[in-house]
Amino acid sequence: LLIRRRERGKERNPKPNKMSAPHSDGLNNRFNSYQHGGPSAGAATGQGYADQQTGVLSDTVKTQYQTEATANAVMNQLATQRQQLQGGNDNVWEMRQATEQTKRELQALRAKYRARKNKLYGIIAMMALVDLLLFLRILQCHGSFICWR
Repeated sequence: LLIRRRERGKERNPKPNKMSAPHSDGLNNRFNSYQHGGPSAGAATGQGYADQQTGVLSDTVKTQYQTEATANAVMNQLATQRQQLQGGNDNVWEMRQATEQTKRELQALRAKYRARKNKLYGIIAMMALVDLLLFLRILQCHGSFICWR
């Protein structure tokens, strides 16, 4: 009698195979539950399982839509940031162009300034020469501007 009870216990709780995962009983329980209409073959329990799976599926679809909405929001933000960066890049390019144009204009103004300055130095030198010649003439004419000789 005692031996029969031990054998029945072994039949009810067989030792798991060392090579299989724990609680797998050698087969995938999910596969078995899907093949047999849920955790048990009963109609009421099967219907509850189907409702549960429908709920899981609807939650998954809801999560997918939320994820898609979040991804679209992120894409819109990235597009806005790209436009801002492109605008900043364009502003920097325009500033560089304006700086180069200003640099050329300043060089042209410096060249004009040097030319006018040199022209004034030439006029000053000519006037100094004329003044020197007139001064020498006054010395030759003994204080008179007009010489009668």
